[in-house]
Amino acid sequence: MLFRLTLSVLLLVSFLPEAFPANRDSAADRIFSLIYNQQFTEAEKMIEASRKEIDQFYFSVLQLDLYWWKYSLSRNKPDAEKLNVLLDQLAETPENTTTGKISELIRLSYKMRYEVKRKNYVNAFFVRSDVQKQLEVLQKEKIAIPAEQQKLFELYVILIQYSEIANPFSFSKKTENKADLIMKLNLYCADEDFIVSTLAHYFLGRIYTKIEKQPEKGRVHFQVLSGRFPQNGLFADLAKGLAVDF
Repeated sequence: MLFRLTLSVLLLVSFLPEAFPANRDSAADRIFSLIYNQQFTEAEKMIEASRKEIDQFYFSVLQLDLYWWKYSLSRNKPDAEKLNVLLDQLAETPENTTTGKISELIRLSYKMRYEVKRKNYVNAFFVRSDVQKQLEVLQKEKIAIPAEQQKLFELYVILIQYSEIANPFSFSKKTENKADLIMKLNLYCADEDFIVSTLAHYFLGRIYTKIEKQPEKGRVHFQVLSGRFPQNGLFADLAKGLAVDF
């Protein structure tokens, strides 16, 4: 069970519920809002309509997030197939740039989340190894990318580091401690980047509920998310302490 939970964290400052305007000021933010309000059909249409307007990096991330959430909530075969097709397509994208390598790291993290979600822990273990290798490649390079991409990359690095510390079967060198990493995630909750702050709240909610066994702290983050995305029934349930097995 602990092995499953430590893997799932990769799936995975104000703490008061807050309201955000329905229309964000960029196409990426608007699509992200549609996804997290569970308006998947509208989000998919807008992604295709905004293909030329959105940076390729965020275009891929939004596609992954959309199909991940559709599958996570439906668990049906057609949604699983769509997610798998996209994961395979993105695997064929050249990685010869820093942005391409970061995109591959994020793709691998979604791949592992998918394997964990369908309880294929052997595959998840091997994908987790690929995640670590990809991170090591990036850590050897001088990262020079736009600030918003840097934040998203750093968020995923924190989550990977946390999962390694929380995983009793990991042999990776641990240079951070859980408290420091959780503090960094808390800081990202207050970030002005709408996508980054939302993901920080979501993963902290998951960490507190699933790993740290402090569900009352997890609910605070889900209350924030429920306020941001009032049409998301899952966040509303999690804010009440329900749907904890998700």
